[in-house]
Amino acid sequence: MRLLPKRATFLRPLQAVAFLLGLWWLTAVLVPSWPSPWRVAAILGGSLSDPAFQTALAGSARRMVIGYALVMVVGIGFGLLIGRIPLVDQVLGSFAVAVHAIPGAAWVPLAILWFGMTERAVVFTILLGAAGIVMVETDAGIREVPPLIRRAAQTLGARGVRYFWFVVVPAATPKVVNGLRLAWAFGWRALMAGELLTSVSGLGQRLNAVAKTGALDQLLAFMLLIALIGVAVDGLIFKRLEHAVRVRWGLA
Repeated sequence: MRLLPKRATFLRPLQAVAFLLGLWWLTAVLVPSWPSPWRVAAILGGSLSDPAFQTALAGSARRMVIGYALVMVVGIGFGLLIGRIPLVDQVLGSFAVAVHAIPGAAWVPLAILWFGMTERAVVFTILLGAAGIVMVETDAGIREVPPLIRRAAQTLGARGVRYFWFVVVPAATPKVVNGLRLAWAFGWRALMAGELLTSVSGLGQRLNAVAKTGALDQLLAFMLLIALIGVAVDGLIFKRLEHAVRVRWGLA
């Protein structure tokens, strides 16, 4: 009986994929101009073996890794400062919310103005497009530490910096991890926006080039690949990490 929930959990995504493929195929049958999923899959498979496409994919991956590393450092660092020091919260608390509220694509013109049509502009777009949510979630995690944990730690003599690092920060970890998971999605979208609007070679730039040709099947193939990469990284890394942290902290 214990296998049934696991089997159901495994089958649900397959059922969703089968439904979407069936709907896509039906649309292709009813609308002659709409490419079938098999044609798009064939184009996608051919693109993956193209050296130029592989170079673009590697470039996007490199920029995302650099940008996301900066997001982690800046987002968690400033989030801890905002949650720990009231003066910093007064100065930067609203700034973090404002940065989070601005879509990643909106940072691209500013990035181009400062860095030109360069890779640094794309990385800057990722940073500002995703760091805000990490700041906000880290700050929220610090503020939402259960009062029972606070009282227990203080009763045992935890004070000052030791209390913050060994009680508050570990208790806030689930929220921090949730912020990092959301930051991946925001950063991935910001990366595509940055590459679409700059001359930097990458998936976004190739998507823009295909859109100008009007080739719907190729456009859908690139969009599908971008979506699959985003979902795969979230499911294989961040969703598992978040679940492991929640289990470790007794939240799941």
